[in-house]
Amino acid sequence: MNKILCLIAFCAVGFAFAGTPLSLKQALSDGLKGNLDIQKSELGSDGIDAQVEAAFRKYLPQLTASGTMTRLWANDPAKIQIGASPIPNQKGFLDLIAVDYPVNWNVSADLKLQQFLYVPQALTGIAMAKKGKEIDALVKQEIQEGIIYGISMQYWAIVYMEENLEVMQKSKDNLGKTREAIAAMVEQGIAKKGDLNTMDINLVALGTQIDNLKVQIQTQKDALLQIIGRPIGEDISLTDRLNIDSRAIGGESGDHLQSSIALKRMDQMVRLQEMQIDLTKEKIYPNVVAFASYGTQASRGKFDFFSSPQDKFADNGTVGINVSVPIFDGMSNTAERTYARIEKRKLEIDREKQKIALQAAYESAKSTLFNAQNLVERNKENVKLAEENYIMKELEYKEQVAPITDLLTADNNMQTAHSNLISALYTEKTAELTLEQVLGVLRQKAGE
Repeated sequence: MNKILCLIAFCAVGFAFAGTPLSLKQALSDGLKGNLDIQKSELGSDGIDAQVEAAFRKYLPQLTASGTMTRLWANDPAKIQIGASPIPNQKGFLDLIAVDYPVNWNVSADLKLQQFLYVPQALTGIAMAKKGKEIDALVKQEIQEGIIYGISMQYWAIVYMEENLEVMQKSKDNLGKTREAIAAMVEQGIAKKGDLNTMDINLVALGTQIDNLKVQIQTQKDALLQIIGRPIGEDISLTDRLNIDSRAIGGESGDHLQSSIALKRMDQMVRLQEMQIDLTKEKIYPNVVAFASYGTQASRGKFDFFSSPQDKFADNGTVGINVSVPIFDGMSNTAERTYARIEKRKLEIDREKQKIALQAAYESAKSTLFNAQNLVERNKENVKLAEENYIMKELEYKEQVAPITDLLTADNNMQTAHSNLISALYTEKTAELTLEQVLGVLRQKAGE
């Protein structure tokens, strides 16, 4: 019973030292969740939503109210003609006389309703705002792809070092067992003391390499923790490993770059510039606006607008349609259109350059991936041969047929073969990631 409890305690301690399991998928989830660039991008998307809404609402009815109160000074009294006598004159009309009527205060108020009936620039502005939202969404996808690529490369770099560490540790364990056998052979007088010293020197050197690699792994783990937003120094254990049987992307047909986010973004930017050209054309189109207004005003010698009910305000109201047609603007619109077309051509050139660069990156990654796959197959055979050779040299040494140097060379060759296989697998994985980034499918892999 005590042995069972001790075994359980030992397993629990071993698990605790193994660290918190961290898969690549979880690392990507953490990294995308708290990334500040993505948060900034989301704010930009909200801002564009507001711009689209603002552009749309400008096309809705617009109601404005205004009021003015003025105090006149240094002005001559206004003269008005009023009836002075009830007796008709010779022409049969009443005599009129002019009297001074001082006007010192004036109050007016207006209410105006306006509705755009045909304003092409307003409609194009709404379409441009929506296109900007599409471009912003593609920018966010590019940011996500970059984050996924960076985290994945960091993750697999650590896995690569850890698997090399496992190879070195296994080699050290094997040499340690052989060292015990040599020590027994030295005591029996079968082996030389120099062989034991040589083995000890190799074990110390290998131990130093292992310690240095452990420090490098911890440094890279801290960098990964910082990227994904976890506390630096947290004890983690990466669960994904380099798989010998992994298969990368291959055999695509048609346009390899049709899913490229960068090219999609450039296409949308060209389309946005085309809308800018349309906007300059629409400046010469007529604008039709319906309007209705109501106003009232009154003038007084004293500020008694509301204390004299007998004096009413003078009301006025209008309704109509305003049509404005630009005739000559000094050719400024033509210059704007020329500039917009030049900007569009520059964007088209940038898009073509981007496509050429992506095509080159695609071919390079595909070639690297193909070579790495071949290296994986060759190194699988080399590992098998190196392991068989080590077993044979170990047996030959124990039988005193081969010297200690042959055994150490065989161990070094076996370690090198394992390292070469891991290196080929790592190269294959990084080439696969680069290829997926060029093709714009990394987000699908991360479940985004």
